[in-house]
Amino acid sequence: MLKQIKDLGKRFIDYTIERDRRIYRLRHTPFCLRISLVRRFEKRYGALPVCPRKVVIDNYMGNGYGCNGKYVTERLLSRRADLDIVWVVREKEAMWEQFPPGVRLVEYDTKEALYEYATAAVWLCNYHLVKYLNRGLQKKEGQAYIQMWHGSFGIKKIEQDCGILTEMKSWNYLAQKNAALTDYWISNSRFETEIYRSAFWGAGEILEYGHPRNDIFFCADKEDLRRGTKEALALKAEARVVLYVPTFRERGASSAGKLPVGELLHALQEKWGYDYRFVVRFHPRMAQNERASLLEKWQDVPVTDATGYPDIQELLLCADLVITDYSSCIFDFMLTGRPGFLFVPDRDSYGEERGFYYPLEQAPFPVAQTKEALIEQIRCFDTDLYQKSVAAFLKQKGSKEDGQASERVARLVQELCGKVIED
Repeated sequence: MLKQIKDLGKRFIDYTIERDRRIYRLRHTPFCLRISLVRRFEKRYGALPVCPRKVVIDNYMGNGYGCNGKYVTERLLSRRADLDIVWVVREKEAMWEQFPPGVRLVEYDTKEALYEYATAAVWLCNYHLVKYLNRGLQKKEGQAYIQMWHGSFGIKKIEQDCGILTEMKSWNYLAQKNAALTDYWISNSRFETEIYRSAFWGAGEILEYGHPRNDIFFCADKEDLRRGTKEALALKAEARVVLYVPTFRERGASSAGKLPVGELLHALQEKWGYDYRFVVRFHPRMAQNERASLLEKWQDVPVTDATGYPDIQELLLCADLVITDYSSCIFDFMLTGRPGFLFVPDRDSYGEERGFYYPLEQAPFPVAQTKEALIEQIRCFDTDLYQKSVAAFLKQKGSKEDGQASERVARLVQELCGKVIED
């Protein structure tokens, strides 16, 4: 009902954001209502002091204990116990078990979350804080904002470089404001640094530390983590896993329904001689009805839906093979040296909608636009050639991944907290 009311309102009211004010204009009339974004925030939170040992962390709009924030959190907890580490999550009562002792949780997009942002010495995020900026969030003197983006060597264009995003004027204004507030950008390569400067309106200070989430691929207990992930997914320890990670579309449905799951599993068995389990991880922004439709379409094949699994890096570590369309997660996965494939039936239309930074063929993964091509590429896959291509790609992009990124970011956080204490 609320959505219907909002849709009805859009037929009569134009809404924009200009200079920290929401502007509501009644179409075909001179009526205009201007509401300050920041006045209420400043009145309620502006005078609150910054807590020098507080760090607030959010993984993709409250999406749970994963991505870069998880690995920085664990390093911080191991380095010092006096930090107040606050995670912003959705449905916090259901998420408590994901988090280690020493971490507080607060509900996403609430007054309580705004309070934590208003009083934390350091913000650690992997997406734009548009939701909170739309509620008037202001960064104070003594606060620092570290942006650890959720992408990698990805192909698809992002932010300012993507026309479908910049055409949304209100979002564009807040995204630019978010970029201007950011003090440090964590990059994993020379290539990503160049993308940051282009996509994030010039960006600020960029630190080529590597992505903390990718430290998992260098850790000493990889095999224990793989076994634990399989157990959590109710898979046998000896199971071979093919992980499918389709991304969402700004307009329309994805092409995931064209993936020939049965034929795929048969081809993998023929190629490598193992029975593979099909695990799917849908994008958080993919519509629920689209997910349900795909799972129904695949019901004749044993499918494990891992969308609710909080840390996709553990899924990548667990996987023996990954297939995606345009998700940058496959560029994290390639650090394992295991096979990755791009299945892109809607390549032309997606390229027009979103745009690519470079041709798909410049990535080290086989690219297929039809199911026949995908099956053939599996049958002809050359492991040695693939691994050489991965190594050459990482060198050409100037990769900095070495398993020490979370240590570097944790050290930066401690330095920033220390500055607040000294001041």
